[in-house]
Amino acid sequence: MAAIHIGAKLSLLQRKLVNALLYNAYDQLLTGKEHHISASVLCEMIGFDSKNIGYLKGALKGLMETVVEFDVLEEDGERSWEAMVLLPYAKIKGGTCTYRYERALAEKLYHPDVYSKINLSVLREMNSAHALVLYENCYRFEGIGHTAWWDIEVFRKLMAVDMMPSYKPFKALNRNVIQPAMKEVNKLSNIQIEMETRMKGRMVTGLRFIVRPNAQQSLVGMDTEDEITDRSAYKALLAQGISKTLARAWVIEYDEEYIFDKLDLAGNEAARGKIKSSKAGFLKSAIEEDYHNENAVKKKAQSVAQSAKQTREKLERKLEALKTAQREAETAYRWHTAEIIEEAFQLLSEGEREAVTAKFQLSLGSSIYVNAFKKDGWKDRLTFLDIKKFWEARGLTLPSPAAWAQKNGSQEPDIIKAQINEIKEQLK
Repeated sequence: MAAIHIGAKLSLLQRKLVNALLYNAYDQLLTGKEHHISASVLCEMIGFDSKNIGYLKGALKGLMETVVEFDVLEEDGERSWEAMVLLPYAKIKGGTCTYRYERALAEKLYHPDVYSKINLSVLREMNSAHALVLYENCYRFEGIGHTAWWDIEVFRKLMAVDMMPSYKPFKALNRNVIQPAMKEVNKLSNIQIEMETRMKGRMVTGLRFIVRPNAQQSLVGMDTEDEITDRSAYKALLAQGISKTLARAWVIEYDEEYIFDKLDLAGNEAARGKIKSSKAGFLKSAIEEDYHNENAVKKKAQSVAQSAKQTREKLERKLEALKTAQREAETAYRWHTAEIIEEAFQLLSEGEREAVTAKFQLSLGSSIYVNAFKKDGWKDRLTFLDIKKFWEARGLTLPSPAAWAQKNGSQEPDIIKAQINEIKEQLK
């Protein structure tokens, strides 16, 4: 809380809450009477994983009992002192936390010399209240390169140890408070700090901190708030005038497809002149109340239908190709088998050939098959299975379709047939 002196001791969780609540409200700090944030998002912002809302309520109550003081040197040279409650009102209902600030405090908090938004990644990582206080009060001076000089008593009050006699000696304060806090800030945050002291004789009377960017943390992305701000949905929401905090809440709670569907709905309704309130307000209701996007539903149905049509056409083309391959394979196999049969037939005497032919024709029975055989002989397609069976019964060795396919490096007829049947089932 930068230049604010907090008169009551706050836990680490409460200090994180102070920053998270202010971060959430900052954009509407001077215009909004009340501020709202999802309790789950609030917990995510401060790295509080517990689902114990009672603990969160207790932390909020602690903020409502905390007094903040301002001791400022005015332009006329006189000092002015003000004190006020940090959080006058808080409410949790339906998973939403509602809270507000006094107007005088809101005006001070909005001033960049008093408060600067801290990095949310750092806020979640901090493990001690002293380190978080030190980070808060040093971070806003990064651009200057050093903090202001703090009187040692003011600094003790800033770190909320002014009522603890054991930290009265600077040696104890430095060993147990300042050095551990500096070590944590330098390790976990996006700044590096180094302490300078001001002496009066052998006594430390004041101190300040040199503040530099932490290059190592910058390399791992600490300069950006966190991964949420890199998402397309988050950026699209900001482009529509949605606050950073609300955009963050939605990106955490809803998937990107859902958010973009509502953005599309808001855009269509705005183009048709159907939004009577603000577009941002309509978008808020659309997302939180799940307005249905009829245009998107229609487009999706059309897309599904088009996809189904394309899939069917692709299957039909594949089926035709397989049928063609099947016909070609059957024809080639039939001709190859007929050549073997014809060769064996020609080795017979003329009388034997006439007797074999007559015997085969009698086995066919129907005149249709007999006439077909008379026309095409042993290569006849209509009576091929009967021809093959007849000659195998006479002891002639003929290759199976599978053996012939393997020998010729082609696909086996049974495999082609199975593929054809599978596609027919899919087309049903």
